[in-house]
Amino acid sequence: MNFTDKIKKEILSKPIKETHCKKAFIAGLIRGSGVLYEKDGELGVEFKVFDEQTLVTLTTTFYDLFDYEIREVSVSEGQNSKSKLYLSLSGEKAVEILTELGILITDEEGVGVDLTFFNDITKKECCLKAFIRGLFVATGRCTLPNENDNSSTSYHLEISFSHHSPALETSSKLAEYGIMTKIVKRREGYIIYIKSAEEIKDFLAFLPAPISVLKITDLMINRELANKINRQKNCDLGNVTKQVEASRKQILAIKKIKETIGLDTLSKDLETTARTRIEYPDDTLLELAERLDVSKSCLNHRLRKIMTIANEL
Repeated sequence: MNFTDKIKKEILSKPIKETHCKKAFIAGLIRGSGVLYEKDGELGVEFKVFDEQTLVTLTTTFYDLFDYEIREVSVSEGQNSKSKLYLSLSGEKAVEILTELGILITDEEGVGVDLTFFNDITKKECCLKAFIRGLFVATGRCTLPNENDNSSTSYHLEISFSHHSPALETSSKLAEYGIMTKIVKRREGYIIYIKSAEEIKDFLAFLPAPISVLKITDLMINRELANKINRQKNCDLGNVTKQVEASRKQILAIKKIKETIGLDTLSKDLETTARTRIEYPDDTLLELAERLDVSKSCLNHRLRKIMTIANEL
C-alpha cells in the first residue's frame, strides 16, 4: 500500500460523529471528484470513492443524513488494474442534498453550482478540516522518498482541481492556518502542492492524520541519519585519499634520495623514518608515529625534512 492510500485509510478509519462535519466531509468528496450531469431532464452528480468500505460507509451516511438510498454504483478499470468506484445521486432529492451541502444554489434563474468552495458548510474549523479531508480522499496524493534515496526533492503532496478558482481559494484557506502551498496548471486542471517535508507534516497534522505524521517524521529522521553517515563516509574517504597520496609522494622522495645520495647520508632519525615509511607504505601518520615511538608532530617534521632534501636534489 502506498503512502497516499495509508493517509486515506487513516482518515476514513476515524468515524465522524457530528452531523455538520459529516456533511462537510461529503461536500469535500463531491467537490473533489464529482461530475454533474443531466439525464432524462434530471440533474445528477457522480463522484469517486476510495474503496468498497468507503462506499458502504457513504451509502449508510447518505441514508442516515438525508433519507436517501444510493442505488447507482459503477465500477471502472483504473491504472494497474485497480478498480475505481463511483456513486451517483440524481433526481429532485439529489438537488436538495447538493443544495444542503452547499454545492448547488437555487434562485429565480434556476439551479446552479455555488463556485465558492468555502461557504456556510465550512464556517466551523472542525467542518473546514472535515471538508479538506474529503477533498484529499477524493483527489489528493502524497509520495515519500525511499529510505535509501538521498534526493532532497522526493517529498510531494498535492490536491487536484478542475479550475483555478477553487485551487486558489483552497490554497489561501490553508495559508490562513500556516500551511503554504503552490499552484501549477497540469493538463486540463490545476493542482496545489507542497514539496517541503516539514510543511507536508503540518498539512497532515491539520487534517489531522497523526499516524501519517509519525511515519513521515520517522522517515525524515532515518534519512538525516543516513545522510550524516554518508557525509562521514565521504569525509573519511577523502582523508584516506589524502593519506595515500601523501604516502606516495613521501616514498617517491625517499627513493630519489636512496638512488642519488643514499639513505645512509641522512641523519640517524631521518634514515630510520625513511626506511620505516618504505617498509610500511599503508600506515597512517599516527600508526607510523607509534612504530617509531615519536609524536605525530615530530614525524611530520621529519617527513617534511626528507621531502625538502629530495626536492633539493
